[in-house]
Amino acid sequence: MMLKYAPQSLDEKFSLVYFRMTHDNCWSRITEKYDVMIHTLKLLPYKDRDVIYGLFELKVKGKHTLRDFIRDLNRSGTIKKLTGLSISELKGNVYVIDLYETYSGMIQGKLNDYNSIFDFDLVKHGIEEKYAVIPSENVNELKGELQSMGNLYEFRAKYFPNFYEVLTPFFNFTPIEVQIMLEAYNLGYYDIPRRSGIREIAEYFGLSKSTVQEYIRSAESKTMSNMKLFRMLNELKRL
Repeated sequence: MMLKYAPQSLDEKFSLVYFRMTHDNCWSRITEKYDVMIHTLKLLPYKDRDVIYGLFELKVKGKHTLRDFIRDLNRSGTIKKLTGLSISELKGNVYVIDLYETYSGMIQGKLNDYNSIFDFDLVKHGIEEKYAVIPSENVNELKGELQSMGNLYEFRAKYFPNFYEVLTPFFNFTPIEVQIMLEAYNLGYYDIPRRSGIREIAEYFGLSKSTVQEYIRSAESKTMSNMKLFRMLNELKRL
């Protein structure tokens, strides 16, 4: 899809892109050999130092598979340093690693070059599947760069008029909504099982239960509006 250069409308300023590819000369290719899935939690690119710091979530079947995968990961030419390995608190067979990888020649480096404001990925069977929100004027150049880095199996893009939704705007929430949600969390309202209910929160603020319920429902509705992003991701993938 060809997009207009430098669109003036805010609705066309950013685009959501989706692509699937194998990446030559990248440590993600190691997943071809192992029953491993990888998701990026956080990346900090340092282009001037030719390095990217990354925090990754791994789902691995069995400790032997994990051991062999880490061994091959350490031998990868794109890995500068494997910093740590710890068991995630989320569930069994889920681990967290952090490492430094090269900036040049990496997909994340390219997304950073083209001013991505959001990205989400999953790597398995040697294939990187990614979503990103980038300025619309950069879409075609990004596609060309990706084609030069490996086999680009799919690439789709569409204007993302509500791009700010992925950033969770703070000012969407009123001050009282923020205060009530924070205290609800602190009092254990969202614990399983709950340690407190609406009555305790209402007593804390000196408000009626119905008023507190209204504030909580309003804040939760604004929080859940981010789920629109996942619906759009699914729609883009199925284009």
